[in-house]
Amino acid sequence: MRPSNQPLSEVTIKVPAPFAGISDLGFTAQYRSQNFQEPLRDVPLLIEGPPPPMRRLAELLQLLRGIEGSAYAWSEPVMLSDEVVVLAFRDRSLAGETLSDGAPVHAAYVLNLVRPVVFTFLRDCAQTARLRLADVIEMRVSSGSASFADLVIPLDDIVRSNGDRLLWQLAG
Repeated sequence: MRPSNQPLSEVTIKVPAPFAGISDLGFTAQYRSQNFQEPLRDVPLLIEGPPPPMRRLAELLQLLRGIEGSAYAWSEPVMLSDEVVVLAFRDRSLAGETLSDGAPVHAAYVLNLVRPVVFTFLRDCAQTARLRLADVIEMRVSSGSASFADLVIPLDDIVRSNGDRLLWQLAG
């Protein structure tokens, strides 16, 4: 187990084409370096793509803010330009509590720490925003300048029920 005084390294996860029928729209999740015993920091997601589907995606991402009773929340999606939207995953597992030596670690905290935010984001896009995802999700995981994992994951391993909204058809 990692000593509590050693920081968790910065990690970037890139997902190039997660939505069905649109190959030039993807996103990046950026985990900042932090100590294990600190409350989890917000994880920003930077989503990039062509203007028409990005406008519609920004509207649909508003639906993620309404997810209730969860150990996490999504920030307000913000369009930085016609081609870029940013939002953040916010850990809510501790609900005002702090981690300290000797205090029990909450299961939701550990789950938010170890489950990649991209899985939560894709699941919420499919189930809450009803966006149709690609059948296979590609991911590149890197730390610093070194890529250490290229993954190809069947959608069924991330979410059981896919959405019915095709983003490229909704943009118009």
